[in-house]
Amino acid sequence: MKPNPTFWQGKCVLVTGASSGIGKALAEHLVKQGASVGLIARRQEALEQHAASLSAAGGTVAWACADVTVAEALATAVQDLEARLGTCDVMIANAGIYHKTDVSNFNTLIQNTVVATNLQGVINTVGAVLPGMILRQRGHIVAVASIAGMIGLPAAAAYSASKAAVVTLFQSLRVDLHPFGVKTTVAAPGFVDTPLITDEERATLKELLTAEQAAARICQAVERNRAVDWFPWPTWLVCRLLSLLPANLYRRFVANIPDMEEPPTPPLSEGKR
Repeated sequence: MKPNPTFWQGKCVLVTGASSGIGKALAEHLVKQGASVGLIARRQEALEQHAASLSAAGGTVAWACADVTVAEALATAVQDLEARLGTCDVMIANAGIYHKTDVSNFNTLIQNTVVATNLQGVINTVGAVLPGMILRQRGHIVAVASIAGMIGLPAAAAYSASKAAVVTLFQSLRVDLHPFGVKTTVAAPGFVDTPLITDEERATLKELLTAEQAAARICQAVERNRAVDWFPWPTWLVCRLLSLLPANLYRRFVANIPDMEEPPTPPLSEGKR
């Protein structure tokens, strides 16, 4: 897909999980396309450094610290950024985390944390901008989900479930928001080379996207007003075929897929697939 060279010019775009990985790459891409970009994440030092780098390159950038799981703090951050950059035209709910699901030592706190960030955090992000977009009868809300939301992957129950929920959440919102002039898009990438990828996975994974490639594809999906964009296509095709298998065959095939591994110190940003 070829990018639209004028689509982002003059638009105010807010990005959660903007301190590293896909979120950081999105901010860099959007600034180059002429957008004013608001960065939201939990790590103040990383946000300051990233914002300073983008500003030095001539971008219009502002930042605000917030945890997407805290609705009030996120709403305050959005209000602060809109006061500095203008009303939000596009909100990209990118923040997310991954933790393995260990069924032999099932930790409800860890699993609920994954759902809280990846699903409830997206809901909080929608709530922070939706009233204003409905009032203005325009706007675009984007969620970064994952191909893991297409099938239940080994040792990734909460992660896969949270990403699948985001896809169906936005499918429903797309129907309900159409009369109000508000658009929605879900981007569902496969493996992306971010801090959540381990060195072993980086060396062995096929179809591994760079964060910059993922960011460009996400932006193109928004430009084309795609409802759901699964990519890259070879990974999508494999997952699609697996999803069509009878339950017993599905279990046998998927059981052979290597577990998604956690880095020694998981960072606070979006990640794997």
